[in-house]
Order: sequence, then structure tokens, then C-alpha cells
Amino acid sequence: MGRLDGKVAIVTGGAAGIGAGTAKRLGQEGAKVVIADRNITGAEQVAHDVGGDGAIAVQFDATDEVSIQQLVATARDHFGRIDVLHNNVAMTAEAWSRDTNLLDTTIETLDLSYSINLRSMFIACKATVPIMLDQGGGSIINMSSGAGETGASTLIAYGTTKGGVITLTKYLAVQYGRANVRSNCILPGLIMTEQIKQNVPDADRIYRRTTPFDRAGTPADIAGMVVFFASDDAVFVNGQIIHCDGGGSAGAAEPLDI
Repeated sequence: MGRLDGKVAIVTGGAAGIGAGTAKRLGQEGAKVVIADRNITGAEQVAHDVGGDGAIAVQFDATDEVSIQQLVATARDHFGRIDVLHNNVAMTAEAWSRDTNLLDTTIETLDLSYSINLRSMFIACKATVPIMLDQGGGSIINMSSGAGETGASTLIAYGTTKGGVITLTKYLAVQYGRANVRSNCILPGLIMTEQIKQNVPDADRIYRRTTPFDRAGTPADIAGMVVFFASDDAVFVNGQIIHCDGGGSAGAAEPLDI
């Protein structure tokens, strides 16, 4: 038996990277999984990997309110309930070249970052929470970033919107915790997805130079956190902002000559 037997989970941005790894792990733990992504081919492959009738792929546009609402309705209609909403979708690959400092980042880039990174989560929660209230509870797991807590020389729009995700999580926890709808937030460190490898080839070496751990993260590291928050092991965990970063948020270790 799995830790999530009988539960139904939505994973947005589930076609690749952290989302794909998390969807597969949720399936391994017994959950029925709805893999949502604009890349329907990738989402269908992940659903196939989960196997059997335990997963479906749904194409959705994280910038479109109706598309998000339809995703939630499809999940409910297909599986009969929604126990877990993993808000994972984010503007990442497009951000590396367009989202830099205040003066060079366009308002269009800011608006797109807000729409995908924060607004989509607000809408998804607004559509899902009533379902969770009706069925007696659920778990919302939002993906933020260390960039939402600290400043940096680049990614100003990304970091600003990820800070909003942290605040959204706290509000959800306070407003719906008494109805057994728990809301928590994960702040990953560097996770070596294909997207990161393609856009920042030297990221692993740079990250490990001062991080107090011996490697960068993998999608499996985040998947384990999501499973915990989704499971009954976290039944008393609500409104928490958890770093999964190998200790990077604790401070910088002595630089390694690598």
C-alpha cells in the first residue's frame, strides 16, 4: 500500500522537470494523478509512465482563467474528488534572457511572470478549495523559490512573484486551515532539470562551491517533499515555508576549489 492510496492529485507544469518527477512519485505512492501542462505530448508521456488508469494528461494555459478552471473541473469529473493541488507551473526557461534587473526587465515580462507564477496559483486555488471544503479537506502545495526571500542581481520579476506565492500560502493556511484544507510552500534550491542544464550549463559547479551539501538537487528531492505534504503524515502541518536546498538558505559554506 502507498502513502497516498485513494487520493487524487493535480500537478501543474507536470510534463517535465520537477513536475514530471513529482507526478510519477505521487503515482508510485498510490495517488491518481492529473498531469497538466501546455505541452500535452509531454504530459501524456508522463501519464503513460505513471501507468494504467491512474493518470490523465490535460492541456492547459496557465495564463488563462477559464483554462485553469476547466482543468480543475476535468480532474473532479474524471476522478470524483481532488485531495492534492500541487501548484508547480512557473515561468522559468523564458525568464533567463528576459528577466534581469529593474531597468532592463520589461513590464510585459513582469506581467507574464505574475500571470504564470502567481495569478495561476490564485485561480487554481479558488477553483479547488470549494471542492476540498465539500469533501472535508485537502492539501495545497505551492512552489516558491529562495528567490522569493532574498534579492539577487537578476530575475527580479521571478523573485518578486515567488515572494507573492509565499504570502498567498500563508493566507490560504489561515483562511481554510480550520476546514482541514492545509496549505504549505516549498522553496527549492538548484534543481538540476534539463531546463537548467540547457540554460545554465555551469550551474551545478557554481552552486556546489558554497552550498553546505555535496550536490545540487534533483526532481526526486522535491517529489519527496510533495508526497510528505500530501500525506496524512503532514496532517498537522499548515502554513509552512520549507526550504529544500541542501542547506543553501542556512548560509554559505567555505568555498570549494572545484
